[in-house]
Amino acid sequence: MAEFQYNNKKYVVIERIPFELNFERYLWKGNLMVQMEFPKLEEFYTRLQQSWEKATKLIEIAKEAMKR
Repeated sequence: MAEFQYNNKKYVVIERIPFELNFERYLWKGNLMVQMEFPKLEEFYTRLQQSWEKATKLIEIAKEAMKR
């Protein structure tokens, strides 16, 4: 339960939850709707890479703000 709560918390700096950054989707919360369409690997990788780049930039901005 603790791991679920930790991975499901939206962080202010990166504007996402850690699970979403790693897997490009949200944690399962009991919704029985199943996604039947799967993105192509290239599309998935591109979106994942963009998410990580955005998160990295936001973390750097936060670090600079904390220094000031």
